[in-house]
Amino acid sequence: MRAYQLPAFGLEHLQLVDLPAPRPGPGEVLVKMEAASLNYRDHLLVSGQLYRGVNLPIVPVSDGAGTVLEVGPGVTRFKPGDRVTTFYKSRWLAGNVRPEWEGADLGGPYDGAMRELACFDAYSLAHAPKHLSSLQAASLPIAALTAWQALEMARITTGQSVLVIGTGGVALFALQFAKLRGAKVIMVSSSDEKLERAKALGADVGINYAKQPAWGNAVREANGGIGVDAVIENAGAATLAQSLEAVGMHGFIGLIGFISGIDAPLSLTKAILKRVHLQGISVASLEEHERMVRAVEATGLEPVIDRSFGFGQLHEAFEYLVEGKHFGKIGIDFAR
Repeated sequence: MRAYQLPAFGLEHLQLVDLPAPRPGPGEVLVKMEAASLNYRDHLLVSGQLYRGVNLPIVPVSDGAGTVLEVGPGVTRFKPGDRVTTFYKSRWLAGNVRPEWEGADLGGPYDGAMRELACFDAYSLAHAPKHLSSLQAASLPIAALTAWQALEMARITTGQSVLVIGTGGVALFALQFAKLRGAKVIMVSSSDEKLERAKALGADVGINYAKQPAWGNAVREANGGIGVDAVIENAGAATLAQSLEAVGMHGFIGLIGFISGIDAPLSLTKAILKRVHLQGISVASLEEHERMVRAVEATGLEPVIDRSFGFGQLHEAFEYLVEGKHFGKIGIDFAR
């Protein structure tokens, strides 16, 4: 079967190889992989910058979707023919994450989705929403679940306000989920064209941070001068100070991404006087993922796929990811 392996760090070392077809053992599920989607952590893995150690060679890419071909002894969660997605935090079933569950992550340290056939532990998979294609479903495991969890932890409901930074996968899922909850959504981006596209998806206000460097004040003004109830902080060090300006009293800042840097200065007096809740977020449990899938099915939500590449175009897909020009998710269609 075709698969990608990374024998050494660097995109130039990513290889298309032929591997033996696997068979499922006890507690495992054999999946015909049909699609994958890229996240920033996949770039960190391939470039050797991932925040935890991995053993090489490794099959990259955390998020994928496909169809169950066979189940091993003891598996009751799935049957042949079921459509599934991967589940990134494969040991985090419910409740708060525990230290001993960390590190069992698909796409590093565990092998990921970029293989035509894959055996996964039954709890490293989730049912795909019935109305979504495999390409659409492959976008859910990290980006959608992260956005879902941020809004859950912020307790966003009807009449509240949310600031979303950027227009990548997590950002657009946050926009879509927030609108389903009845919230007002303010988007910031450096692209007027992307902001217009975000408004077409339901964003109420778009602010170009390249034109308004003090965009935290602009966000407050756009929300009646009181700041927003929650910030989905996707970018990291370069934007955190303005996010703190934008958030309202007793507001929530979900710390999700660090594409703009990991070390950020923080005004402690502002955080204290505003009584801000700063919350680090790294996806969520399988229980939360299944709740999210039910919500996606009930509302008919469809992920925004910016562009899809063929199985043999993984190098090009990574190059496109690094350019940072995408609006929504970048997919890999195994049938192409």
